[in-house]
Amino acid sequence: MIRTNKKQHVKMHKEIRFYSTIVGIWLVVFICLSNCLMGDGKKGMNFFFLPTSTAGIAYNPGDDGSGSTPVPTPPLTGNLNYTSATTFYVSSTAGAIGYYDISWSADMNGFYELRTGTSSCSGGTVKASGAVASATTTTNRIDASDLPGVGNYTVKLCLLSPDTTTAWDDVSVTAVRDDAAPTVTLSDPGGTYGTSMPNIALTCTDTGASGCLKMAYRNDGTDPGLTATGTVSSGTAYSSAFSVANNATTDVKVVAVDKAGNVSGVTTNQYIVAVGNPTITINSVSKLDLRGVDSTDIEWKSDITGNYEFRVGGTNCNSGTNGSALTPAISGNYATANSNVTTTVPGGSLTTGANTVRICLTTAGSNVGFNSRSLNRDDTAPGLSSITIDGGPSANTSSNVLISVNADHLDFVFNEDMDTSLKPLPKHYDSATGGNPLVPWPTISGTWVDAQTYRVAFNGKLPEWHLFYHLFDMTANPKFKDKAGNVVGTGAFVTAAGEIKLLYRTESDPAGIKITDTRQTSCYDAAGNTLGSCAGTGQDADNSVLPYGLMVPTALAGYPNDIVTPDNWTGKTWKTCGPGYVWSGGTCVVSATPVPYQTWYDAIPYCLQLNLDNSGAGFAGKKTWRVPTLKEQMSLMIYEGTNGNEGIPAAGFPGFVRSDYQRYWTMTNAMSATDTNVDYASPGQLGNAILSNGVSWGAWATSAFGGGTHMKHKVNYAGWANWPDNYIFLTMCVAD
Repeated sequence: MIRTNKKQHVKMHKEIRFYSTIVGIWLVVFICLSNCLMGDGKKGMNFFFLPTSTAGIAYNPGDDGSGSTPVPTPPLTGNLNYTSATTFYVSSTAGAIGYYDISWSADMNGFYELRTGTSSCSGGTVKASGAVASATTTTNRIDASDLPGVGNYTVKLCLLSPDTTTAWDDVSVTAVRDDAAPTVTLSDPGGTYGTSMPNIALTCTDTGASGCLKMAYRNDGTDPGLTATGTVSSGTAYSSAFSVANNATTDVKVVAVDKAGNVSGVTTNQYIVAVGNPTITINSVSKLDLRGVDSTDIEWKSDITGNYEFRVGGTNCNSGTNGSALTPAISGNYATANSNVTTTVPGGSLTTGANTVRICLTTAGSNVGFNSRSLNRDDTAPGLSSITIDGGPSANTSSNVLISVNADHLDFVFNEDMDTSLKPLPKHYDSATGGNPLVPWPTISGTWVDAQTYRVAFNGKLPEWHLFYHLFDMTANPKFKDKAGNVVGTGAFVTAAGEIKLLYRTESDPAGIKITDTRQTSCYDAAGNTLGSCAGTGQDADNSVLPYGLMVPTALAGYPNDIVTPDNWTGKTWKTCGPGYVWSGGTCVVSATPVPYQTWYDAIPYCLQLNLDNSGAGFAGKKTWRVPTLKEQMSLMIYEGTNGNEGIPAAGFPGFVRSDYQRYWTMTNAMSATDTNVDYASPGQLGNAILSNGVSWGAWATSAFGGGTHMKHKVNYAGWANWPDNYIFLTMCVAD
């Protein structure tokens, strides 16, 4: 069995080799025939399969198919590749598109002709011709002058065989010559618009054959610009309808270009747009109240340009009197939108009383806007209805009205509204001293409670037993005037000389002061000898009940540089250092040389001025500083010692000048008690005397070493002119 299988296997192997050899021979023959039997003039392979019949094969004349002549090939033709527009536009107008370049190529070597004015390759005019190489781009320029006139023309590009005998391919191109520029029409004509806003659409019309290409516009008054190819060189390319600004005059300028590059001239329409009524805004009026000799300036503006006039009276812009017809005239003219206009209205053009002055402006669109103000002409001087003191007694111009030393203010009531920007202040004169010296009063102030009530505040306690008057000079500025500017007239309280003179008098300060211990530690007999014991004597040293409250110098909270000496028993606070002295190193030292000695008229304002220190908060934070009364000054005195009383205790006032028998002013005037000023209904004591028309040349003072003393004349700062040291006068200041 095994041997039989081997024989079969050998036989099969031989058969396979035989068939493989036959197949290999066939492949070799096939490849040879494929590479050798190639078509004439052709590249690549041509596979020829042996036909079973010769039917259907054409042979050249004389060729019987035996292979004695070559196999024929079909004729070949070239093709055009045209890459430019099939329609183009040109113009013979300067600046337009004067020519067009066409580009093309052929896929075989050949010959071409470019003909104009024909739709075939045999007619028209030959513009260009020549041989063309395969796959080479050719460019031909067609000028507007190549076309006989405006209109549409066919340009023919023809591709021929190299010997020009055979037409291979052709392309037809339409050439449009257009020498006329387009025109632009604006949908809304120029003019004035007062009821609705224009909505401007542009329409381009081309009378030539090319058609419109683009439009551009500007509305700022300058010309728009377009190039021949439609590029916007100035302005905005038009795409849709547009509007213009309201309340303005706008020049809209438009231009267009057609496809042949003809640019139109600039068309301009002017639009005066004033839609809606103007709004008149009055910014300011310099005087709402004025006299006939005055004038007022009205500053105003309109949000729309227009012509305006002023009218006086009436209820609208069709009534009243035109300002131009008044005497003096109120002129009107042209107002630009949102520009301030100042118009002067003469008071003489108004009637007495209230006048309605109306600004009327008419826009280009015939719309009217207005605004008005009421101006009051007043030529009558105001009058004073009353002057009261602290809301109580009336002031008097002929006799002295008794007022308290604590009087706070005067109220002036007028019979009409006044100019509250004016705040006249009176001057304070001492009428009990010859010459009526001025008493400077730096704290006096004036405020308007309302338009008809003016308050003068003294802001300081008045002196005791003081005969004085307040004087307002209405011939000097500032003065009382009404809103129109009329000065308060002669009448109640006002003299023919234009003065308001108010007379007053004061008595003693009703406020009491606590009695303090005298600080005596010894008792004495009638001869001044010191007693061994004070028991039963009833003298001050025998009485230890009364307290003594004068402290050492200190600074109050918040005012470290303002040194004061408090008295905890009386409740008074004293300025530690006097005029010309400052606190330094625990004592008062001289800061000004020579020391500024003072008259009574210097002392009063010196202490009052302390109330204005620290930006109005007052020295050491107190606002009641003043020259002390005699009883306040005497409360400081110590009665201990055999060499005199110590009027200014050194412990409370270290460094205080006391070397030359200095005196210190009080605000207690010395008065003469005569039959004319003693009230006999009272027991007749000096303390009950009534100061009426008596004189008060001097004022009480205290000595540094003694008690109370008297200065013969308040205008002096030294007494006893024949005394070597002159008894110089200074001032101490006290506050509650």
